Amino acid sequence: MPGIRSADIYRIEARHETHFGTANWTVLALYLLAMLGMGIYFMRRENGADDFFKGGGRIPWWAAGISIYATMLSAITYMAIPAKAYATDWTYYPMLWMIPVVGIPVMRYYLPYFRRLKAASTYAILEERFNLATRLMASTLFCIFMVARMALVMYLPSLALTAVTGIDIYLCIIMMGLVTIIYCTMGGVEAVIWGDVVQGCILVGGAIFAAVYLWAGTEGGFAGAWQLATDNDKMRLFVWSLDYRRVTFWVAIIGGGIANNLISYTSDQTVIQRYMTTKDEKSAGRSILVNSFMSVCISVAFYFIGTGLYTFYKTHPQSLDITTAHADAIFPYFMMSQMPAGLAGLLIAAIFAATMSTISSNINSVSTAFSVDFIQRFRPKTSDVALLRTARWTCVVSGLIGLGIALLMATWDIASLLDYFNTILGLLTSGLGGLFVMAVFFPCIKGRAALTGFIAGEAAVFLMWLLTDVNFFLFGAAGIVVSVITALMLSQKSYN
Repeated sequence: MPGIRSADIYRIEARHETHFGTANWTVLALYLLAMLGMGIYFMRRENGADDFFKGGGRIPWWAAGISIYATMLSAITYMAIPAKAYATDWTYYPMLWMIPVVGIPVMRYYLPYFRRLKAASTYAILEERFNLATRLMASTLFCIFMVARMALVMYLPSLALTAVTGIDIYLCIIMMGLVTIIYCTMGGVEAVIWGDVVQGCILVGGAIFAAVYLWAGTEGGFAGAWQLATDNDKMRLFVWSLDYRRVTFWVAIIGGGIANNLISYTSDQTVIQRYMTTKDEKSAGRSILVNSFMSVCISVAFYFIGTGLYTFYKTHPQSLDITTAHADAIFPYFMMSQMPAGLAGLLIAAIFAATMSTISSNINSVSTAFSVDFIQRFRPKTSDVALLRTARWTCVVSGLIGLGIALLMATWDIASLLDYFNTILGLLTSGLGGLFVMAVFFPCIKGRAALTGFIAGEAAVFLMWLLTDVNFFLFGAAGIVVSVITALMLSQKSYN
């Protein structure tokens, strides 16, 4: 009471009770069963390790392109980008414009290089061009990054599903991880790619529908949503500033757009493996074009979703759950609270699709890199049957390690998963991008210089992370530049 002191302390905790419902569970269960069935079907078509790693060159160019897009999309895009656009604006979107720009040198210079070697592992090129140590180091670093990425993309949707369904987060991670491990282990890269096609259609269709539903559901319809968004500066694309600590225009274009995409499309086994699954180089080039188109045109739907979430809840504030602890769960919360039963389950299945397409690709690429760069490289007489068995066991082990790290991450507090992922990308892969720039464009650089340059680039990036406030999108660009310049400076005959 006023004027009367008390030693008592009271704590009030607000909770939002959620229920997934039978209809939603039915839709989700049917989707998971379909993925398992796809793994069984393609396992019966396999004729050996070459099929497991490269699909026997039978993959159509359009399927390979959709697979690249679905792999790079992941649940990070499907949920974290709408959450970022909801909380801020569209300043991350111009990075996607650079994918077609990066695609030009990829098709002109990198793709012929990859196709000529005909190796299942991308990193075999580094041994041919430099030395064995560079190949093994690059392959090891890639495997570490892929396991970390698996963990992140298992954790993110599980976090959201827990928030909107009430299911234990550890159960979500285990369910999603185990189903993916099973179907990609059975069917190899062919099951992964055709799974990506199915999953890509689900997640793209769900995203477009959700964007339209949100904008139409805002008071005043599309016109009202647009006016509200522009009045509150939610459609801003560029931050015109020289500040290197923020996502300004030049940071987004140079760092997030050019450098990070160059790393992904020229040094990532997950992506480059798709180039090798088509029948010829021309088909592989078409797959890159398909991915570029989808990245620029279709991914805009995710930014419209984020802005639509803002305008919808701005005009329907009573519908917003103020107890939501994680901003990345805002889109799934809308699905469960505003969508009809069954339809919400389909959109939740789209989150699973985005997650599982990335996990399956990561597992298969780790299996390929380890089997080819380590087992086949040091035991060239390994039989096809033994190599295939090793590949499958590597799928299981790497997938379980990623699942275990995801369970550990469930105990962490990460403010923005999109920012966290891009930080890891810059820290662990910038040197790989630099190595492939050296391999393709600088024949004067030899083995020891390349390896030293790689180490210098990685060291520079980690020092930037520890000692400066440089935006994480610049890590990739800095790593490439430092590694290439260092290698060039050391590329004297006496050193090499």
